[in-house]
Amino acid sequence: MGASDERLIEYFRWWEENRALPRRDSGREIDRNEWHQHIGEAQMFDALSDCFRRWVLDSGSTEVIAAVFPGVSCGVAAAAFHGLIRLAYGIEADHPGEIGAGLATLCSRYVDLGIDRTPSTASVKAAFVQLADALGGAAFTGQGIIGKMRAAASDPRFQTAISSPPIGPALLEELARASIALYWQTADFTVLHMVTTVHAARVLFGRFPELATDDAIRALWGAACAAYASVGAPPLSEVALASEVPPWEKIFAAAVRSNDDHVVKMTYTCHCETIRYGNPLYQAAAARLVAVGKA
Repeated sequence: MGASDERLIEYFRWWEENRALPRRDSGREIDRNEWHQHIGEAQMFDALSDCFRRWVLDSGSTEVIAAVFPGVSCGVAAAAFHGLIRLAYGIEADHPGEIGAGLATLCSRYVDLGIDRTPSTASVKAAFVQLADALGGAAFTGQGIIGKMRAAASDPRFQTAISSPPIGPALLEELARASIALYWQTADFTVLHMVTTVHAARVLFGRFPELATDDAIRALWGAACAAYASVGAPPLSEVALASEVPPWEKIFAAAVRSNDDHVVKMTYTCHCETIRYGNPLYQAAAARLVAVGKA
């Protein structure tokens, strides 16, 4: 987005001093043939990350992602979607450490939301209407985004109301359109993660189309529904945009000055999705976000 080397260094140092947490040693190394034994073991993140990074350096990212992702694809809600998001950024940057960390997050923080096959419905919008009718205004408690998602997914009203549009790659575009409309309507932090997650899935499946299996897309859909429900399943409303939106150059300049990683990644996502879909809501949402400085 145009950040200078000096700004990147400044941001890295700020993050290191104010946000970064030291890695917790897992206590032992993990061999690439045993990673699957540690699915759901949060304390093994460090060892898993190192295992996948070394594997990528030895064999290339294509082999590692193809071997690991199918085994964790049903747990994409992991760490409030951050495993999938980090993996996608690692793929774009071709960074072995970030690819390894993304896969390690998906593995170590794996979350099964318990969403089985659901009744069919015509579209994403129709499915959200059903959830809104059943849960509109509901409040859920839990630790962080994922805690509230788990609470929503276990609610009998959610389990009765959830349905699925046709499962396939086309679902991503529908979900992208609904997610950015919902974010424009709510400016909600969880919904921001829905927007960035759909982009991350598009990056992953665009690079590795063989991973866009029905099970993987169904899991992503179920997690998106749980996220939507966790914020009260507000009905989608008609969108009204101002006649003029600041140009991307000004939006980028403001985002680059921010130390908020969510501002940075949401702005980047909105630009990528604007290029992909041409939806003006992305640019408007990014402009509003950088103006207020936070989601």
